[in-house]
Amino acid sequence: MRYKALIFDLFGTLVPSYSRRAYDQVLEETAAVLHAPHPEFREAMKRLFYERAVGTSRSVEENLVEACRRLDRKANRSQIAQAAALRYRFTQKSLIPNAETLKALAQLKSRGHLLGMITNCAADTLKCFPHSPLAKHIDAAIFSCEERIKKPARAIYETACRRLNVKPQECVYIGDGSGEELTGAAAVGMFPILKRVDLTDVYDPHRPDVENWRGVEIDEIAELCEMTFENHHERVRV
Repeated sequence: MRYKALIFDLFGTLVPSYSRRAYDQVLEETAAVLHAPHPEFREAMKRLFYERAVGTSRSVEENLVEACRRLDRKANRSQIAQAAALRYRFTQKSLIPNAETLKALAQLKSRGHLLGMITNCAADTLKCFPHSPLAKHIDAAIFSCEERIKKPARAIYETACRRLNVKPQECVYIGDGSGEELTGAAAVGMFPILKRVDLTDVYDPHRPDVENWRGVEIDEIAELCEMTFENHHERVRV
């Protein structure tokens, strides 16, 4: 039986990894706009990650207000809007894939594969993604902040399958191994493939899925175009 759908992670897979150094710089600039102490503001935003990822904070602006509240800082609407704009610009720039990835996605679609995406993300990614060159290639994009659940929870993979009208056993999942996403994909019945990336500039360099990986792996999305996606004896033949 042929695999019908390829489901991708976003950051580190379809676009470059979420840069810790670049985002820390944005946080420093944001703290300055809000007249908040940078180290404390950075920690507050770090502690609010889960709320962003599962949609408890429904917007960047709301998340910033909450961070200020926790630091006992009051920011006016103009400051919040200016700070949010920094985040949106950063995110928009982060959602630009390389030309080879776009070409590979187009080729995979031309073969008849459905293409899905599951990402653990905040509201800024949800808002900016439709403007990314990736959007036209993805048949079903699943955002944790919109679904209010994040990888590796079983339900988020099942949601992607429903949107694509396929069974988990008919899907290949490709990701860089963050947040135990490959383990989660395998648990629901998908065939996982690791995309190897440089982990020196990420927030979670120690990833069990990567450190213990024994399965199929790639370095570039274009390598998928050289694979034969048939799940004969649970294998992807290269």
